Amino acid sequence: MTNLEFDIQKAIAERNYSASTHLFEHALKEGSISELARELEQIEEEAPLLTLELRDHVFYFLRMWSIYFAVQIPSIDVLKLLDDNSISKNAPVFMIEFIRNLLDRKDSRFSQFCVNIDTISSDHYAILLPSILHQRIEELEKCRIQFLEGPIPLYCTSDLFDTYYGQKIVSAIHEQKSFDIVINESQFTLVKESLDSAGFDVTSMLERVDSDLWDDFLKSKRNPRIQHGSVGELSVLHRVKSARSNIFAKNFQQQVTAMNAINLSKTQLCNDVLMSVSSDRNHQMRRRALNQLGESGDSSTMIFLADIMQTDKDQSIRTEAARSYSLLASRSQLSGISHSILPSSSKSYALDISAVNKLLNTIITKGMPTTMIDDMLKALAIRGGPASVEILSKLLVKPQISVRRAVIKASRSLDTETAAPIVRAALNDEAPEIVEMAEKELDTRWSDVVWD
Repeated sequence: MTNLEFDIQKAIAERNYSASTHLFEHALKEGSISELARELEQIEEEAPLLTLELRDHVFYFLRMWSIYFAVQIPSIDVLKLLDDNSISKNAPVFMIEFIRNLLDRKDSRFSQFCVNIDTISSDHYAILLPSILHQRIEELEKCRIQFLEGPIPLYCTSDLFDTYYGQKIVSAIHEQKSFDIVINESQFTLVKESLDSAGFDVTSMLERVDSDLWDDFLKSKRNPRIQHGSVGELSVLHRVKSARSNIFAKNFQQQVTAMNAINLSKTQLCNDVLMSVSSDRNHQMRRRALNQLGESGDSSTMIFLADIMQTDKDQSIRTEAARSYSLLASRSQLSGISHSILPSSSKSYALDISAVNKLLNTIITKGMPTTMIDDMLKALAIRGGPASVEILSKLLVKPQISVRRAVIKASRSLDTETAAPIVRAALNDEAPEIVEMAEKELDTRWSDVVWD
């Protein structure tokens, strides 16, 4: 083991991101990143990675926190990419171009399914937004729900589940539980109701399959879903991604399995989920979440724990929060953990507002799902700036109520001074529904302010 590899391992063990970033930068500058990758790979071969600790540090160094789950590449292979392309500096900039190329080519190494629009909107990876949204429009336009006519109609949701928004809806209906891609009439009714409410044109998506072809058709749809389990880092990554949603499932066993996956991964990526669970007084995993924050927390976690210590009504919860706070405080003195792992604030790659506006007009014209409009307008609001605000303001005159409703929702991501003109204009809308929404915003955000 070289000194560099030892120092990297030490920085990871101490969760010292400043140190690991410095070491990675030094390795690039000295041309030793390939040697480091080989040594880390040798360690993994002897004992496959069962945590995401190395990934946390590599992705922090490359400012890829906002696309952590979308990148289907092990962290050691990411380091090899830097060496293969002779990168000696500005590695984060290289990765932006590399990831954008993967997205444009629809390369399986980058999954737009795993991109959270809210997260990347304030990050330099916001540059990917137009391409991601375009792909989500494209997949919806091509989506079909095949069905078999007969006394007992059957519907295949395979293609629907392969779309971003379709997957969200179907998963929500089944409450994140496993389910078959073939559903009966009553189950399809639930799916249709959800799709209708989201703005989908379900009728245009239906495609009849002849009875003598149905079995072969289903076989072709099911076989691609038989996957060989991945190993090492990506296996852990996939489990943790599922755990982030499964921990909120109603089934207690699913909650336990999800919490175990998060704890064993030793990633700091799930601190937001753990804090959400810790804030829910009715969640059965609340104590375990608080306990885990003492292991994986950062400075923002300490602020959160301090608030629980002072305000929670449950003495045992306050005690658990104090224990975790004390553990983090003692560790911070040893390892220098004094920052939150947040998306990069780099503005080196700006979001193409004109491209987003063009896509938005396409979505509205084609009558795409309202959830897509909500996502796009929220992304604009989060990004901010005069151009974004101007687009939001102009959309208030659109005839579609769903668009005007989305504008008001998006204004919640703006500061009160910027959002005020939008809400004020909505108060004069011709639709009572929009006026009511604006009044609620006024009561919520400007309750103590007198408007002229």
